[in-house]
Amino acid sequence: METMENSSGLHALGAVLRDLNRDLLRAGRRAAAVEPLPESEADIVRLVVREPGVSPGQIAAELRMKPSNVSAGLRRLAEAGLVERVSDPADRRAARVLPTPLAVRNALLLERARAGLLEEALDTLPAAHRDALLRAIPALRALDTALRDRV
Repeated sequence: METMENSSGLHALGAVLRDLNRDLLRAGRRAAAVEPLPESEADIVRLVVREPGVSPGQIAAELRMKPSNVSAGLRRLAEAGLVERVSDPADRRAARVLPTPLAVRNALLLERARAGLLEEALDTLPAAHRDALLRAIPALRALDTALRDRV
């Protein structure tokens, strides 16, 4: 049974994870000086950079998005010069999505900017907090995996 104390802690955890994600994404975009994208399109670009040649259907399944929303996002991202749709060499009827050099460059800039921001922020914390946060990474990954099935 959920206690009031546990419930309060869960609300606080959800709030701090949301706030950290928002702040890190915004500050990272600013520091990297890249054009901001809507969240769903940024998710698509991250996936395509991580898995070049992924199909639109795989993108929809992985990101738990409607295929029509993926198609619209891919259209906008192609217009922005961030992805390219190509025919699958094994099945010309199927499409594959590749990142453009601009998308790869932006992803690298964002990754470096976020890492730099985290390093700067962690350096301002007491050693015990830094160590606790770094030790929590495996637990946070496990939480992400557990939540992914519920999205």
